[in-house]
Amino acid sequence: MRASVLLRLFAAGVGLVVGVAAAVWLVLWISLRTSAVRVPDVRTLDLARAMAVLQDAGLVARPQDGVFDADVTVGHVARQRPGAGFESKRGGSVLLFPSLGKATQRVADLERLPLSLAEAELEAAGLVTGRRCEVDGEADAAVVLAANPAFGTLTSPGTEVALLVNRATRDRRYVMPDFVGAAESDAARVIRALGFRLANVQRVDYPGIAPGIVLRQDPPAGGPVTETAITALWVSR
Repeated sequence: MRASVLLRLFAAGVGLVVGVAAAVWLVLWISLRTSAVRVPDVRTLDLARAMAVLQDAGLVARPQDGVFDADVTVGHVARQRPGAGFESKRGGSVLLFPSLGKATQRVADLERLPLSLAEAELEAAGLVTGRRCEVDGEADAAVVLAANPAFGTLTSPGTEVALLVNRATRDRRYVMPDFVGAAESDAARVIRALGFRLANVQRVDYPGIAPGIVLRQDPPAGGPVTETAITALWVSR
């Protein structure tokens, strides 16, 4: 008799616990279901409109850095996270990634770079080396001078970039020194030190002037000359 009563009390206690647990689970389930919202699809909407739609749905829009997408108008939503149809807690955040339009690439500053290095820079940037124009004597080395599109221009990937390249180095230019009145040996030493070529020396009689003195020169003093200039001297004898 006593055991039967205890058994009934135990069964009632277990039933009570199970009932309370079931009630708690049901309350939590209902609470979760009523607080969950389905994320709307806001892709292709302009950013302001997308934010308003999410706000109406009980969610918080959080704009992020833009992404390149050629199929979505610039400033409109290209991607969202979580995606459309996902169930989220009311008040949850949805990340919005506005479109930057078609992907672009900036033409790097290739000025004064050797051609091979400039071509490697273009390839690394997803651009293509296009037509090459060559000039001579516009720089001290074989380097890139200009490009079309110009350096710094934003362009689409795969764009051909034409290059203007200096093919032959330009001669260095000097001001021709004045050798008139100098000794022949001194004049010849300076001419060779500058890299000039000395032509045959013309010896002429000049009364009153000691032998070995420069009387005349060509090119004349003060004029522009290249390092390959041929210099002629007239020297007294």
